[in-house]
Amino acid sequence: MNYIYDILANFNDVYYDFFDWNESDNIIHIKKVPIIKVSNDFFNNVKFNDVLVDNKLIEKIYHKTDFFKTNKNKYGYVCILCDGNEAIIVNFSSKGSVLGRSSLLIDEENEVIDISEVIDVSDYGIVVKENYSCDFFKTRRESSFVNMFLQELRIMDNDKLKYLYFECFDEREDDINFINDRIISELKNNFEAIYSKIYSFLKLISFNK
Repeated sequence: MNYIYDILANFNDVYYDFFDWNESDNIIHIKKVPIIKVSNDFFNNVKFNDVLVDNKLIEKIYHKTDFFKTNKNKYGYVCILCDGNEAIIVNFSSKGSVLGRSSLLIDEENEVIDISEVIDVSDYGIVVKENYSCDFFKTRRESSFVNMFLQELRIMDNDKLKYLYFECFDEREDDINFINDRIISELKNNFEAIYSKIYSFLKLISFNK
């Protein structure tokens, strides 16, 4: 089995690029972790979706990862998956579900990709339980803002909604369902154009509470 040594991991429910890591995150220092080369489809499903992987993979990686300080028993099924172009660190459960995903630092990912050139692709079964609807082109902070605003939108009264709509689109509108639908659509599909207006509005109503 092929390994990489002395790397960092930051496990989260969804995948974040290393530049989206926060200082408050639980960064884990890994001494040694196995590299498993897989197909592009397998890689992307594990990276982005809620999946259940073949027990053959789980058995292969059991307690093969060593840590500098972290209790090894807490992370019994950790490995790096690489498709030859990208690499991620994954923490699996004993049943094959994904407990956490982590990006790698650029130099560490490049090293994994170089090592993977001499590794054959392994074929493992996988079941996609759910396709996540996250927008992976947004940063972690932007995604958090969208989630926070959608919660605020659910409890916003009609007058505020109409005012926000006017601020965003410079148009008058009385249909509340239409207002909600358009704001959500623009927020998800045209984030940069509408973000600053929504942010300013939220600051305003927060100040006036």
